[in-house]
Amino acid sequence: MFVIAELALSSPTLVMTPTIEANPSARVRIQFQPAMDPERRRFFVLVEEADFESFDDALAEDYTVAEPTVLAEQDGVRMYRLGLTEDVIAVTPTVTELGGMVLEMHSAGGVWFVKLQVPDRDALATFREFCLDSGIEYRLDRLYRTEPTRSDDHGLTDQQRRTLLTAAREGYFDVPRSISQADLAEKLGVSDSAVSQRVRRAVAALIERALSPDELREQQI
Repeated sequence: MFVIAELALSSPTLVMTPTIEANPSARVRIQFQPAMDPERRRFFVLVEEADFESFDDALAEDYTVAEPTVLAEQDGVRMYRLGLTEDVIAVTPTVTELGGMVLEMHSAGGVWFVKLQVPDRDALATFREFCLDSGIEYRLDRLYRTEPTRSDDHGLTDQQRRTLLTAAREGYFDVPRSISQADLAEKLGVSDSAVSQRVRRAVAALIERALSPDELREQQI
């Protein structure tokens, strides 16, 4: 059995805090937590319900992120790739060291809401101590036990997930690209067209995942 904790965290040193505080109505969800590259310190976010002009202005001045890049946009939802600066206190490595993982992380009203899976209450207590020592406000909203599980697949197939993660790690989404589509296809052992289709379908799946069922029905009318 594992412990699942749902927390509210806030601190000027948490990633994107200046941006989400300046845009409290925006809904920001961090993607691919287990796959964050510790060397490049890059991560992905889905953003909806935002005034993107205001959001991008705040993001450009945000001292916690570097090189913000819009990867995709559809029906008022954007996917960004961001880099972490040295000013950030990243909670994911600490959770990993404790034998756990971050299952979800999204913002609401300028606060980060985090869902963690950790081995036991002692690990959660250690994480709480880390937060308080780091000046991070910590509030436990819910605590329960469950069977061990992997993080949400965000609606991606295994092939799509592998393609996106490999593309991100190899710099396919960089501007300019660090790897060509042909070289990425060779690395994955598939054709150029297969890479193109997987990336498009994966990004579309992530964006659809961010939309509510009502919004999806509205789009189909």
